[in-house]
Amino acid sequence: MKLIVLFALLCLSLYSDAQIQWAIKAGAQLGSASYKRDGAKVATSAVAGFNAGLLARVYFDDKVAFSTGLQYNARGFTVKTLPGDTARTYRLNYLDIPLLLHIDLSKEKNNGFYCKIGPSISIGLHGKEIYSGPNGVEIRKKAKLSLTGNYFGLFDASLNGVLGFSFTKKFFTEAAYAYGLGNINNDPNGPNIKSRVGSLSLGWYLR
Repeated sequence: MKLIVLFALLCLSLYSDAQIQWAIKAGAQLGSASYKRDGAKVATSAVAGFNAGLLARVYFDDKVAFSTGLQYNARGFTVKTLPGDTARTYRLNYLDIPLLLHIDLSKEKNNGFYCKIGPSISIGLHGKEIYSGPNGVEIRKKAKLSLTGNYFGLFDASLNGVLGFSFTKKFFTEAAYAYGLGNINNDPNGPNIKSRVGSLSLGWYLR
């Protein structure tokens, strides 16, 4: 984790002569997953979540910037692995480090529409599994995220697309989609699970 954070800071340091713009951001999102067992796709349902974090942006051209930060991301999905099975909801929480290219689409820099694209690295924090027991009682269990063992993976990576709009030099909104690239299930005999997250956020630049 320390190496990943240091990498993001190093990217910012490459443009130390430019002004770093810091922002806070938070929003709501729907998380789901591509879930395949033995090559067959299994339907999943979306789970509501949220995101919140700190962003940093450095312009290195008139309308092109590097954007990164640290973001808490609460996502998950609901799945029935077999007909008649109890639906299980997984809530998985990560710390995201985006490494994005920011491009202003409007005539005026940092005002109007813009887009961002690039990868994001995620570090697992904690998770929960929720389902109904035999008597209809809700059961909540810890969903472990680990480097080894038949658990959810500790790390994830995604490709991100963002469409944003700056109302002022400080206030902005963003609609984003994160397409998970790797299987977040460590069990080699288990299902292949890849995250999918759509979000809508509001933010404020501090400087």
